[in-house]
Amino acid sequence: MPKRFLFFFVHPSKFHVFKNTINALKRNGHHVDIVITSKDVLEELVKSEGWDYVNIFPNGRKIKNVSPYISAAINFFRTIHRLFKFVGKKNYDLFITDDLLVYVGKIKKTPSIVFCDDDIQVVKQFSLVLAFADHCLAPFITDLGKYNSKKIGFDGYKELAYLHPNQFKLNDEIVKKFKESSQTYFILRLVSLTAYHDVGKTGITVQKALTLIELLKKYGKVYISAERPLEKELEPYRIQILPKDLKDVLAGAFLYIGDSQTMSSEAAIMGVPSFRINDFTGKISVMEEKDHKYKLSKSFKTSEFNELYKQVESCLNNDEFKLKMNEKKKNMLKEKIDLTAFMTWLFENFPGSLTVLKDNSNYQKQFIS
Repeated sequence: MPKRFLFFFVHPSKFHVFKNTINALKRNGHHVDIVITSKDVLEELVKSEGWDYVNIFPNGRKIKNVSPYISAAINFFRTIHRLFKFVGKKNYDLFITDDLLVYVGKIKKTPSIVFCDDDIQVVKQFSLVLAFADHCLAPFITDLGKYNSKKIGFDGYKELAYLHPNQFKLNDEIVKKFKESSQTYFILRLVSLTAYHDVGKTGITVQKALTLIELLKKYGKVYISAERPLEKELEPYRIQILPKDLKDVLAGAFLYIGDSQTMSSEAAIMGVPSFRINDFTGKISVMEEKDHKYKLSKSFKTSEFNELYKQVESCLNNDEFKLKMNEKKKNMLKEKIDLTAFMTWLFENFPGSLTVLKDNSNYQKQFIS
């Protein structure tokens, strides 16, 4: 029987996580409503899919000249109010979200699944969401603390929802546009670190970025990916690209350096040498697993910039480094699921799918391919 789903997501990364699942549910005859807020390039990405959607914060939720904590508190009530207004008297079989839709779910008695791949100690404020969620879809390795009992665990990473070989096919034509005479190129990612959970955290400063650029441009072309205003010294390196094409360009890079969690992970999963530097290093289980178990990436604290520089320089002078990365990627894929295939099955068969997973802990292995 066709089901009715409501997706509410507030970050571009979750667009990528849910994109293929939403399209699969639609193809299978289910009714899917999509609600978003304006956040970086999120709305542009949603439009690129041709979906019908509603943006309940067309001007974004950021409140100027107000601290992130106060802004978060105000937006808590604003968001729930607008979600209630959207849902109205409509009935759904399941809410899927990364935000406050779970509160509407409790009042409407609609089951909710929230997606999270950060350990609760890193995003403590997310407890406000987890407390009211019925279930949390999260990697087995992610520690949700007292909310682990709500976890629908999966053996994989969020990026495998859209970068698993079953879901992602490299578009060589896009890559060619950014290779000048077959020249090697590099991606440098700079994020703003302005969310409430980023308070007190730092990443790549302007000076550090310029130092890395001076090194990299000896070996090829440097592109900066950023969704924030860049300083005048860095602006000439900004990559001009449609947001939906960025994954292809990243896949074609010789290496990646950045202070973004998500893009660092994306590069690693595609076998692109990935170097991450920010103050979250050592604190996120899924990133630690990629660094140490599969050795797909290297992470550094902001105080370890000199070591990062040395490691990047070593990589640039090692012709076999990238070939070894592809072997490491293959080893990882032998143990991780196609997350889109898993989520499509989970949502379509909910709540019976929960019983299947509870009765057969090995059931999800069929999604490894």
